[in-house]
Formats: sequence, C-alpha cells, structure tokens
Amino acid sequence: MKKKVLIFIISILLILVGFFLYPSFKTAGLKETDSQYLAEVETPAAVVEEPATTEDVQSEEPAADETATEELGATNQDKVIVIDAGHQQKGDLSKEPIGPGASEQKAKVTYGNVGAKTGTPEYQLNLEIALKLQTELEARGYTVIMCRTDNDVNISNSERAAIANEANADAFIRIHCNGYDSSSVHGAMTMCQTPNNPYNGNRYEESRLLSECVLDYLVDETGCKKQNIFEDDSMSGINWSMVPVTIVEVGYLSNPDEEAKLVTDDYQQKIAVGIANGVDAYIAERAETEAQ
Repeated sequence: MKKKVLIFIISILLILVGFFLYPSFKTAGLKETDSQYLAEVETPAAVVEEPATTEDVQSEEPAADETATEELGATNQDKVIVIDAGHQQKGDLSKEPIGPGASEQKAKVTYGNVGAKTGTPEYQLNLEIALKLQTELEARGYTVIMCRTDNDVNISNSERAAIANEANADAFIRIHCNGYDSSSVHGAMTMCQTPNNPYNGNRYEESRLLSECVLDYLVDETGCKKQNIFEDDSMSGINWSMVPVTIVEVGYLSNPDEEAKLVTDDYQQKIAVGIANGVDAYIAERAETEAQ
C-alpha cells in the first residue's frame, strides 16, 4: 500500500516538473525565423505602422532635376530678354541717325541677305530662329519680349532698340545671318560696340561679356566654326541701345553648305539652345559680379 502511494506521488511530481519546463524547451528549439514570426504575431495591433498619408507623400523632396529646373526658373523670372529678328519683309531705306543726336544717318532697315543655294531670305530665317529662342528662354523662366513676330512689319533699327530700352532689358539679342563675297567663308560671330562708343560706351563691358558668352555657347552647341567678336560703332541698332546688346551672326547664307543647315529646324533649334546657354552664362556671371 505504501509502495503504491509513493509511486503515485512521484508520478504527480514528474507531471508538475514537465509542465513548468516545457515552454523553455519549446523556445530553445526555435530557429531565427521562428522567433521573428513569434515577434510579428505577438505585436499588438495598436503598434502596426499606418500607411503613408497624402500629406506624407507630398512632403517628399522632388527629384534633383526637378529642383534644378525650379531653381533656374526662380532665378530667371525677374530677367527680361528682348529678341530682335533682324530685317523684315520689305526694307526701309529712308534715313535715321546712327545714334542719339548723331548727324550721320543710315537706312532704317536694309533688306538683308539671301541664301545662295535656296534663295531663302535672311529676314525669314532670323524670325524662325528668334521664335525658337523665345520658346527656349521662356522655358527657362525668362520674360521675353519680341521686337517682331511677323515678317510684314516696318520697324526701324532705332525703334527696335527703343523696345529694349523701355523694357530695361537685361540683354538685347539681335539675330542675323551673314553674307560675304566668297562662298567659302563660314562660321558664327557676334558684334558689340567699342569701349569708346560716343552713345553707349558705358555699356561696353556688359555687351562684350554678353557677346563672348553667346558666341562660345553657340559654337559649342552647333559645332560651327568660331570667328570672332567684332567691335563696331557704325551699327545704329547697337548705338541706340542703352542696355547690354549683341548682334549674333549665326552663319553665312553665302556659303551653300552652311545655308543648307540654317534652313533646317534641327540646326535652328541648336542655335536657339546655344544662344540660350550663353544668356544663362551671362546672367550668372553678372550676378556673381554684382554680388562681389
């Protein structure tokens, strides 16, 4: 009898010991993934992360290229660029002074050059390029004013400069195509006044810098031959300008190969991008100079 009682008590003790030790044995045998699973299961519902709200999504920073574009637009939005598409459908050979108060006079607007191969008139190409440049500059945030958007106009060179003066333009860009007696001559050049110009010599440094920037970037974008910056005080469109000014001779219509490029949309777009890049560089350098 005593033996049966003892066996019963031992059995009860073994059952109790097994009951308390079993959880430890179970946990000790789990793999790492099992532990992660337990942690996920045991996480209370209250601490489960909520999905991102619309406000959270909107607070994310924009992509780098979008930020750069916005900053460029913000920088340029107070800058005014006036574009003059040189010449017009009908020239006006009546005279006007070459500068404020000058006794010397020149034709108000000459007829311009004509393509040696296609016969395309310069005034038409100038406007096509000018309109592409307008689009390019406006896309970069600039305020753009056009001297003309049609070929059938009559606006003298002094009147075109007056448009830039009244707008207090940061840059006055005059688009032209060149011509020469020899058909072998080709390339791009820019023009501005000399430092001794009696009408606007005080604008020489800015006009020279504008001419340099535009020419360098135009050549870089198009791959055309780089000629030079020609300083001249006989151009009424320059002399009447009281703001930084440059004439851009984008190529020679007297050269058949260059003319063949100039009449295409693709090459005209490259010219527009190159000039716009030059304007960007000029505006940036002027800002840096003024900040010093």
